[in-house]
Amino acid sequence: MKYLFIIIGCLCTTVVAAESTVLITLWNRGMISAHHLQEIKLVLTNRTLADEPENETELKQQYPSVREVAEARAIKVLGFDKRESELMTLKGMADVKREALESQQKQFLAQRKEFEEELARIESEITAASTEQARGVLLALPPKDAVRQLMQIPLDQNVVLMKGMPEKTIAKILKEFQTAGDPAAGDGKDAPAERGRQIFEALSRGEPARTILEAQRKAANTEPVN
Repeated sequence: MKYLFIIIGCLCTTVVAAESTVLITLWNRGMISAHHLQEIKLVLTNRTLADEPENETELKQQYPSVREVAEARAIKVLGFDKRESELMTLKGMADVKREALESQQKQFLAQRKEFEEELARIESEITAASTEQARGVLLALPPKDAVRQLMQIPLDQNVVLMKGMPEKTIAKILKEFQTAGDPAAGDGKDAPAERGRQIFEALSRGEPARTILEAQRKAANTEPVN
């Protein structure tokens, strides 16, 4: 009996190992799947697919097929292509609009510069004509009256008016500044003698041309380069 039990046990173990090996081999080769196991279960239990619970049927149906996955992927790719095309179109429109705005800005800046230059030219002509007229009035006045008129305007205007006068006339007016004794003129910085000295110093430095050149040089150094 002992040997009989040993032989039976070996046979059972061999059968189980063989069945396990066959099942693993069939599973690896794809010959046995969850669907096949379900069919075997139905055969052994004498049931059909119609007898399966609804939740199991719904569970099987919720997995999409390969075709459905491919169609969904194709639709998504087409959507991406369409969106990219729309973005490229919008970018092209924005570039065209930007170029148009830059062209309009350049044209506006050119017109503005031309207008400012014309305005500066007209202002310069008006200033030159007014200065020439005032200088003619001072030349027609006696030196004493000319000094009285010059004391009523700022120093820089005195220099501008006397810059274009003949040297003899300038000398007479400067001499009159030194000898003028008008009490209303005051003393110190507002005295005629001090004003005459300041005018002579400014003329000796090359004013007002020197100040204009220095201002232009300073503006050129501080102006940003495009």
